[in-house]
Amino acid sequence: MSPFSPISPGRILISNDDGIDAIGIRILRDIAFRLTDDVWVIAPDGNRSGMSRAITLRRDVVIEPCGDRQFSCSGTPSDCVIMGMSRVLDGKPDLVLSGINAGMNAADDVLYSGTIAAAMEGALMGVPAIALSQRNGGIDESEYDAAIIHGETVIRAILEAGIPDRTVMNVNFPPVPGNDVRGIRPATLDRHKFGDHVVDGDGPNSYRLGPLMTREQTIPGSDRAVMDEGWISLTALGMDITAGDIQAGLTSVDF
Repeated sequence: MSPFSPISPGRILISNDDGIDAIGIRILRDIAFRLTDDVWVIAPDGNRSGMSRAITLRRDVVIEPCGDRQFSCSGTPSDCVIMGMSRVLDGKPDLVLSGINAGMNAADDVLYSGTIAAAMEGALMGVPAIALSQRNGGIDESEYDAAIIHGETVIRAILEAGIPDRTVMNVNFPPVPGNDVRGIRPATLDRHKFGDHVVDGDGPNSYRLGPLMTREQTIPGSDRAVMDEGWISLTALGMDITAGDIQAGLTSVDF
């Protein structure tokens, strides 16, 4: 039995980093309506991938209605959740869902992800939060088959178990047909980055990031490893990034 209380999602706030028109957020909205009829969406007005936990300072953030309880935001994914709770909704929701991201948010990627950041903003404000991503997801709905078939089941399982304070539950769906998914498996974060390709830009003295340089080898039991085996990975992400073992070994210095 889980030591945490089950969560009843009376009101759900959805965001993402791929933008308000992304296929993944439409899929997630459809799933959310199977959990409650009180679903709100506020997402960036364009792609904000890689924004991490950036917030907008010293300029206005514009919120525009674009459908029934749906709003676009000129800011970042974190802005969306902050503004959603303070200006769009009349109070905090019971649950924040972020995604479904086009591509995995696993291993070192979680440090860059706007999808994760939107969920973290909810967790920091005392709202249970889940981030969801589809490995190899793109612009074709068929690429999200695992998420479409199993998304509701995964969310319900997490809500039934409960979510600790200041914790984001990070879900990654494997790139296999939904009927081939083996189940849900808890997983640690893999370590896959060892560099970046930097390529020339379009003008003088301009550059851009190319494909990430990644390690092919995975750590057993990590998110990438369990997805390779056809499992949905589930990782609990905490807000405290203190390196506990190292911190415990630090000593005071008197002046």
